Amino acid sequence: MTAIITDKLKTQLARSLFDELKGSTPGDSDNYYTIAVGRSQQYDPVANTDVAPTPTNTEREERLFRYNIQSLKAVEAFSFVVPIYDWTSNTIYAQYNDNQAGQPAQSYYVRTAANNVYLCIRQGKNTNGVAQVSTVKPDHTDRSLPVETDGYIWKYLYTITVSNANSFLTSQFMPVEFIDSAKSSDVFYSQFLVQDSAVPGQIVGYRVTEAGGPYSSAPDISIRGNGTDSAKARAILNTAGGIAAIEIGDSANAPIVGSMGAGYDYANIEISTSTLNQGGTAATAVPVFGPKAGLGADPRDDLRSTSIMFNIKPEGSVDKKWITGNDYRQVAVIKNILEYDSTGSFTGTAGNALKKMTLTANPGSISYANDIEVTGSTSGAKAYLDMVDSSVFSYHQDETTGFKAFSDGEVVTVEGYTGSTLTTDSAARAPDVDVFSGDILYIDNRATSTTRDLASTEDIKVIIKL
Repeated sequence: MTAIITDKLKTQLARSLFDELKGSTPGDSDNYYTIAVGRSQQYDPVANTDVAPTPTNTEREERLFRYNIQSLKAVEAFSFVVPIYDWTSNTIYAQYNDNQAGQPAQSYYVRTAANNVYLCIRQGKNTNGVAQVSTVKPDHTDRSLPVETDGYIWKYLYTITVSNANSFLTSQFMPVEFIDSAKSSDVFYSQFLVQDSAVPGQIVGYRVTEAGGPYSSAPDISIRGNGTDSAKARAILNTAGGIAAIEIGDSANAPIVGSMGAGYDYANIEISTSTLNQGGTAATAVPVFGPKAGLGADPRDDLRSTSIMFNIKPEGSVDKKWITGNDYRQVAVIKNILEYDSTGSFTGTAGNALKKMTLTANPGSISYANDIEVTGSTSGAKAYLDMVDSSVFSYHQDETTGFKAFSDGEVVTVEGYTGSTLTTDSAARAPDVDVFSGDILYIDNRATSTTRDLASTEDIKVIIKL
């Protein structure tokens, strides 16, 4: 049996997650999402190698991550995102097509240097119907559909705001959002006007499936369907008398906005044969429908977004919840992690996931940034030392070190440390969270470790693609 999962299901799942993050549906405000980082030691400390392995989609992979969690922070911002395609002169762009799944190799939308986002309704073509390069950068931010001198028609969708650019714009992705409402003074008012003026059931283009011909002159085009407002189209012939393209509007100067019709669920394209030369072949074409609610009604639909970006920006130690002086290699998204020794979700802004021990004295300066181990002389417990803060050691254990508990009052040794004797006062101070709780939704083994200090401000972006 052959089957597909449609983009509609991916969109539905993505929007369910998005709404849950917003707390916009009953009960969803009880869900809490955090981004966690961890693994101060190399990926293979035994072999002294640090090549990031590809994560596997297994429960064991999740468990191994939990062993290494250092810190976490509540998701600060989130947005739908799509791959970014910057408008570049002398580039061919596709026009919007309802016969395309996901993001095509040849983009049908662009972002300009002004952070304006446009969708291509008409591709520039020569007299033989061959796609031409775009040479005129679109710059309008209203609801008009001007025909550029290079033949392209671009529909303005929205402008990426400064705030959204800071949180979600990368070299590969850009944010896209739906605006619920806006005032004339709002920065996204132009987008709201585009959304508000969208026309459901429009035919936004035509795809010639058989050029046919030769025709002695351009044949009449009729659209037969259930539209409440009739669409209009005209044929353009190539030098051989075949149909090179069918364009919106019944004449070269016809307004595009009023020629796409409205209210269509179905339509056929009828091409007159009155000008078809004897012995010629009739041309065929099919309509290209816009999204059901209309182009521009929701740019997430127009750009087929099924990905969500999460963003946090931890600064320094974040009130001593994030380690400094060491590094991390893994990033994850966790839903509803619990407070330590509790059934309640962790709702803090930031948290520390490491175990801690308090020493009877301040050990002074310790170099602990390179997979240093601490060992209990009586218990035989071992752990990776993640951070030293005065007389407090923060540490974690995994299958390499084992999971023996340190004992109160025992002497501990630290690799490379030759100072005074270190004795535990309290060997088992609890972390903020239960690392074995919550649902891990995403794990990223990063190729390069990130070293942190008090001056650090990371910009951690996580993209979940559905």
